Amino acid sequence: MSDNNITYITDLSMLTCVVESGFREDVLKAARSVGAELGCTSHHVRGVGVRERFGILGIAVEAEKEIIQLLVASEQQDLVYDIIYKAVDLDVPGRGFIYLTPLIKASTYIPKSVLTKLDENK
Repeated sequence: MSDNNITYITDLSMLTCVVESGFREDVLKAARSVGAELGCTSHHVRGVGVRERFGILGIAVEAEKEIIQLLVASEQQDLVYDIIYKAVDLDVPGRGFIYLTPLIKASTYIPKSVLTKLDENK
């Protein structure tokens, strides 16, 4: 939908995956394998908290992580979520976690030719 030259994108979710460093490509490959083609952002982080709580046993929990955020169509969110969870073995302790955040709306530049094509398909 468009209003005052702002194009709003709805029916969108942000999938956030926090994983051990080095798993970013596995996350992206899994998402692409089921057709997720929207925007992705990733960055390196260093976690705190869990290691301190476990004391000497905390050395087994890797503090270096990567956060990968993907924008996915709401209709694809469950499929993309499940395939990523399995692809990076998030059931392994300390590997990481994943969560979904529904977005109310988002905006970006979309070429007029694409908008016209979308309007024709309605």
